[in-house]
Amino acid sequence: MNESNYLFIHGWVDDVVRDATVPEAHRIRLRLADGRIENLSLGRIESPVRLGDEVSVVVERARHGRALALMDHTTGEGTNVLRREGRRWPAESDVLIIAATAGSFAVTLGWGAVPATLVFALLFWLVTAKLPQTRRHRAAALVDYLMDREYCRWRAGHSREGVVR
Repeated sequence: MNESNYLFIHGWVDDVVRDATVPEAHRIRLRLADGRIENLSLGRIESPVRLGDEVSVVVERARHGRALALMDHTTGEGTNVLRREGRRWPAESDVLIIAATAGSFAVTLGWGAVPATLVFALLFWLVTAKLPQTRRHRAAALVDYLMDREYCRWRAGHSREGVVR
């Protein structure tokens, strides 16, 4: 993912409510500078956000309604949802796939099935758990960088408003 995959939305908080469908999730309504209202979904908010606070929100261009990060300009604190997404533990379906593969290896390879099953389990774990986690960490680092840059731009523009040219 690169910078063009993300979109920054600047606005003022009109309303924050808990999302009834997802535990710990919130729905945020932002009032943009042009008067439009933007409704976004955000995971658990780590720092308090008050009504009327000026915020920047990072969203994916492909999934516009889901906020990935929130930066409060009043306090300078932010929430990055990608940072919190933790490790994925093997599900029952993963165990079933590995067991079925081990059974088929046992039938076709005999005793050679043991190392083949171990190699398959390692590759399966790498593809289903480790690579997505690495991508998520890289995306979280990029979003952190972009949030900091946008906040610095906002601060620079905010401090220049009173300057006479």
